[in-house]
Amino acid sequence: MDLRKLTYFVEVIKEQSFSHAAQKLYVSQPMLSKAISQLESEFGAQLIKRNSKSFQITEEGKLVYQKCIKILNDYDELEHILDDSKNLLRGSVSISIPLEVVSLYFIPLFIDIHKKYPEISIDLHEEGSHAVVNALVRDMIDIGVVMLPVPTHDIDVYQIIDDQCALMVSVDHPLASREQVDISELEHESFLLFNRRFVLNDMVRQACYSRQFSPNIMFQSSNTSIVLGMVEKNQGITIMPGPTFPDSNPYLRKIKIKPKIPWKLALIIKKEKYLSPAVLQVVEEILGYFGSNAIDEIKNNL
Repeated sequence: MDLRKLTYFVEVIKEQSFSHAAQKLYVSQPMLSKAISQLESEFGAQLIKRNSKSFQITEEGKLVYQKCIKILNDYDELEHILDDSKNLLRGSVSISIPLEVVSLYFIPLFIDIHKKYPEISIDLHEEGSHAVVNALVRDMIDIGVVMLPVPTHDIDVYQIIDDQCALMVSVDHPLASREQVDISELEHESFLLFNRRFVLNDMVRQACYSRQFSPNIMFQSSNTSIVLGMVEKNQGITIMPGPTFPDSNPYLRKIKIKPKIPWKLALIIKKEKYLSPAVLQVVEEILGYFGSNAIDEIKNNL
């Protein structure tokens, strides 16, 4: 089968015109018409009804068109795979991670990856977990890191962190001397939270609902420093992942909360997505950094 003829046929259907397709393909119209006629002879079916006034694809043509798209896309992917096998560990890897997670864990990891693999570039996007999942399933990024839980229908999930969230208040807040607080005691407090793009926003709301009240959310942001800065000024309280608490900050207090709100992070990869050698190496570095051996499972699924 001649891929050139398939390409010609697809372009003619897209343009709905032999003359326009010929211009885009930089071939003569007679050459293009001849190639389509040869394709019709090979398939033993008329693919396009054509005359001087109209252009119409036949039912057989519609079927062939869909199959041609798949064949050409598969061929392009094969070319990428072969190019990757030649270039190996080089190229760009796009990854989306919540900003506070980058600050906590990934800066030294990215520095280490750059030292080991200088030909690999990291294209980092800082987003909340909901936005990360959306970008992944739409093929806008290669891999992501999210707070669990997230929808898992189209993605594979590999947990890397298992921790707890905590209540954070100003040292001047009435609860500052407490070691533990039931979330029901926060019913009349002003909440300062990450915005709705973050899974933590949903989890705090659900914890409050479990105690039969809706949180009074005074302020939402995607920036940890802004939220904690307002808590320092005793403008409200927040619930954040325990590891984000700045131990050296004398103006804040971290308090255990009940019921516990887990803070679990996971690396996510779209199901059945091709991973270039560079992406696979970054995945291996991330999982190894967090002590996970899931890389063997990922490689076996390729």
